[in-house]
Order: sequence, then C-alpha cells, then structure tokens
Amino acid sequence: MKIMVATSHADGLISDICTFLEPFNATVDISLFPGEHTEHVSPLIGKTDTIKDFHSPIRSATRDYETIVLQDVLHVHALPHKLLQLIYRSLENSAEIIVVQSKGTAESSEIEALLERSEFRAANTISDLIEGYDVIVAKKMHMWGNGL
Repeated sequence: MKIMVATSHADGLISDICTFLEPFNATVDISLFPGEHTEHVSPLIGKTDTIKDFHSPIRSATRDYETIVLQDVLHVHALPHKLLQLIYRSLENSAEIIVVQSKGTAESSEIEALLERSEFRAANTISDLIEGYDVIVAKKMHMWGNGL
C-alpha cells in the first residue's frame, strides 16, 4: 500500500496514519506545502517533497498511490481544480482521495462539488471523525470521467 499526505502543516495526523498503516507494510510519501511542520520519523515514510508555494503541484507518477490525503491545502491552493486533476492521475483505479479541512475554512458542500467536477465520485463528508476538522472522502472510479 502506498499513500501520499499533502499538507500545509505536518502534525500528529501523519504519525497517526503511520501508526495505523504499520501492520500493512505501507509506504507514506509526504508533500509539504508552505506552513508549520513538525518532523516525523517512521520507517513507513518514503519520500518527502517540499512544495515551494500554493501555485505548485504535488510531484507524483501516474497511478502511483492508493490514497492521497490533502490536509488544509485545497482551500488555499491557487489552482484547486488543476491540483485535483493531477491527484486523479496519481491515484490507482478505484482509489480514494481524503480531504482533511479545518472547520470553517471552506464549506464541505463546496469541496464535494469541486471533487465531483474533477471526476471524483461518491463524495461524502464526515464531520466528527477528527476534532476541529471536516473529512471529505471521494473515489476515483475506474473508466469514469478522465478514463485514467
């Protein structure tokens, strides 16, 4: 299993993800957008990229990840639709995108609509999973939309 976490503030979420995935022999790649970051040490962490600004994309290969987690990036990114198109290409078929968004920074219904316009399907918001955050989950469906 290979996932990516793209975040504007690396915090305990990355540690929690690594702890959860430890029994599954997973790899966690991290993309650090500008912001406050704490260092994370885990044998699961593969590559760590520093993204220079909120105009830049993540760095990934086509169909490289089973899940991509966006933490407080989408609402400040200059080109959110382009970012989501790149993420779509970066995910394997039937993979998931998880948007973790601080409450009050963006309406979850707007994020769900943006995900749908970017060819992600079955967008769903979970408001009480992580305190202070909304979690929006959507799926890349094989042979839908972009066909990648």
